[in-house]
Amino acid sequence: MNKRPSDTLRGILWMISSTGIFSLMAVLVRVANQAFGVNAWQASQFRFIISIVVVFVISAWLRDPLKFTNLPWLFSRGFFGGAAVCIYFYSITRIGLAKAAILTYSYPLWAGLLAPLLLKDRISPGLWIAVVSAFAGLYLIIVPAQGLGSMSWFDLLALSGGLLSGWAILSIKKLHATDTSRAILFSQCFFGLLIVAVPAQAGGYAYTGLAWITLLGVGLCAAAAQLQMTHAYKFIGATEGALLSMLTPVINVWLGLLLFHEPISLRMLIGCLMVIACCTYAAIPQPTPEEGAGV
Repeated sequence: MNKRPSDTLRGILWMISSTGIFSLMAVLVRVANQAFGVNAWQASQFRFIISIVVVFVISAWLRDPLKFTNLPWLFSRGFFGGAAVCIYFYSITRIGLAKAAILTYSYPLWAGLLAPLLLKDRISPGLWIAVVSAFAGLYLIIVPAQGLGSMSWFDLLALSGGLLSGWAILSIKKLHATDTSRAILFSQCFFGLLIVAVPAQAGGYAYTGLAWITLLGVGLCAAAAQLQMTHAYKFIGATEGALLSMLTPVINVWLGLLLFHEPISLRMLIGCLMVIACCTYAAIPQPTPEEGAGV
């Protein structure tokens, strides 16, 4: 059954809203590390804990207990998504807000390449062109004029987080047929907590009140953005949603420049404009190949 245009627009708006909140979350992670010495593992830990609390509060308010139906795909979403969050937070503390976001948000490439195989998505030629063009823009942002050799292993680690995120996004699409957004978010937080359980203990927890408030902000932003993003995928395809989410690294480039004085070159600026253009194209509701054929 074809989706109504209003449903597609709803998904687009939810996704755009989530990108802005995800950017705010990344800023708070950077502040927590730079101003208060909170390491990435502890920031991830509190992100997961607070998100779980939010899920339980919403479930109690709705009087709808959590139910877990598709366990294999919940594990897939939880483990790979949780690992991607940890890599993202760690990358922010190592290579900066802008570059960490850009590399981690390379996941539309992986999601776009795997979606036809795993989800049987039909992707229009125009959308494929948008994917390729968006990643050409990302190349300009990521790779300096000196070439690929100037990338550090931290850059490659962040890029691997994008691969894990791409798989997690496809898991979310798979789970929408069987599980709620709350159950899907809980799976990420549960497995994420298992991943950071040991490394998070190394730094201790002797933080100031402002540090705790910042960590609370990280968790609340993460929960709100994740629920919005997960809900959006009910109405839009994996490739469209992944392209729209690439607004987050573009926003982070400017936030990194304005708030943390991270450098931005003309090359990076051109790349940002290319990504924005591709996201704008993805935001315009388009018929699927089946709809175009009148099926």
